[in-house]
Amino acid sequence: MQQNRHVDDALRQVPFFAELSQDELSELSARLVSRRFSSGQIVFHYGDPGGLLYIIQKGKIKITTATPEGQEALLAILGKDDFFGEFALLDEAPRSATAEAIEPTETLTLHREDFMRFLRNNPDFALHVLRTLTKRVRNLNSQISDIFFLDLPARLARVLLNLAEQHGIRTAEGIRIDLSLTQTDLAEMTGATRVSINKALGRFRREKWVAVKGRKFTILDEESMQNLIQISGGTV
Repeated sequence: MQQNRHVDDALRQVPFFAELSQDELSELSARLVSRRFSSGQIVFHYGDPGGLLYIIQKGKIKITTATPEGQEALLAILGKDDFFGEFALLDEAPRSATAEAIEPTETLTLHREDFMRFLRNNPDFALHVLRTLTKRVRNLNSQISDIFFLDLPARLARVLLNLAEQHGIRTAEGIRIDLSLTQTDLAEMTGATRVSINKALGRFRREKWVAVKGRKFTILDEESMQNLIQISGGTV
């Protein structure tokens, strides 16, 4: 019984399913299948057929795509209770990015056919899915606006604050991002070069906004970084 409740709670982390009743959650969670990936293993490649939603139970996944110049762009790093591949539940289009495990990872998966069957039988749930998709599109529009309207330091501040929100651990020093990050990773997430990221990080360290130890980053002054974004033209 406890295991079933654990699976139900995992499914509730996905916005599509957040408002379902316990009976509805149990109906869907019975369809979930466990899948494990080793560090460095590709979950799916860009262009692969879609069809599965993944919910991370343990480990971390990076989502990447290729730029027109053939460079890798890092879109997101996902951890426990995050999810990916949700658009595959709604269409049969190929994957729009590549997903790779960056440490041993355990997931729960839901197949598109099970989702569509549930959608057809629950019209109110279909309306909720539409509202959730609208919110996701608005968030994507905000990310695109960042690229056009924020300068690099503000984009870097936004990325670090988002990572701290998703993977942060509060310590006496500040919010430590529980990820191993390189300057190349940050460059790929901000659409910048490694050299320009190094310069911006140098400023953040001098201002005592961020501490860097090896590949670990700690946010020391969240308010100043938020102000930097606002000054540059973004919203917090």
